[in-house]
Amino acid sequence: MEYDVVIATRNRPEALKLSIPLILTQERSPKKLIIVDASDDHQLICKTVKEAVGTCPVELVILNSQPNSAGQRNIGLKYVESPIVKFPDDDSLWFPGHAEAIMRVYERDTEKHIGGVCAADAKQPPPEIGLVGCNTYKMRISHLLDAQIMRTRAKLREARFRPNPFQIHGRSRWNVRPVPKWLPHENCVLVEYMGGYKMTFRTEAIRKVGFDEDLGVYVPWAANEDIDACFGVMQHRLLVGTRNAKVYHYKFPSRRITKFESTFIVQFNATYTLCKYCTEGYKARLVFKKRSIGKVLKYIPRCCIASGREQLRGHLLAVKFMKELCNTPPDCLRQRYLELCQTAFCS
Repeated sequence: MEYDVVIATRNRPEALKLSIPLILTQERSPKKLIIVDASDDHQLICKTVKEAVGTCPVELVILNSQPNSAGQRNIGLKYVESPIVKFPDDDSLWFPGHAEAIMRVYERDTEKHIGGVCAADAKQPPPEIGLVGCNTYKMRISHLLDAQIMRTRAKLREARFRPNPFQIHGRSRWNVRPVPKWLPHENCVLVEYMGGYKMTFRTEAIRKVGFDEDLGVYVPWAANEDIDACFGVMQHRLLVGTRNAKVYHYKFPSRRITKFESTFIVQFNATYTLCKYCTEGYKARLVFKKRSIGKVLKYIPRCCIASGREQLRGHLLAVKFMKELCNTPPDCLRQRYLELCQTAFCS
């Protein structure tokens, strides 16, 4: 079984220099590498990608597009020919054996109960890429601290006190297909959704739902497009994760949008995604409302600096619009979402 790789990128040549060689040197390499670029300097990206590919016998497709990560992934999906497609971020660093472990799961799933497979998160980057002392591409201290905080919260069982609404909905879909009995033998578990930097799907499954381009229509970063796509696939198939495949998300140190925009769009896109897939009164939506209001406390201590005030303003506006969106009938949901986004970004 073969697979293609689609990477949506924007202004990150240094990230591509790291990630592409790790993809192409896998024991099982992709048939096609599709780069969908929305950079200010497209020619620089073309040059960087071709140098990173070198003499590797992969079919290379480089496309230019407007900035919208969901739209970029949809464009790349049109060029996919293999039965499996992987959507790593431009800063997803694959460990050796990553591709083989994931493809083995798909090949064993002869009844096609599984629609997507993701890798496990690694705490450190692959040692062979030599990031120690690298000055051109260095992860922010804040990102490292955020990762540590997330791990600490998990250890403290935050889910018991502040359950994740996306996990609640994802688990509700675990009965959509029979669970293969061989999953433990491949070191696999069912997952509620997949992070965008480690998504892989059966091509036929993701083509039926695609990526919601509305999530990135007002800002070049389509927050929650990954969860939205996963929930679409999970209407008919299972998602699993394999611990035999490792990936490290080495976040690029650049700001794509303002603090206000990022905080608003993360919160409001989450609201929209849950409204699309969860009926009114469903547990995930109720939990989300309580969690969103409580999250205000996270931003209040940061109000001593301008960026913190912008974050609080973005979150409060998203919470304000949340009730209105949750009360919108399903057939009017998309139009109301776009109207409220326009109010937030264009007023």
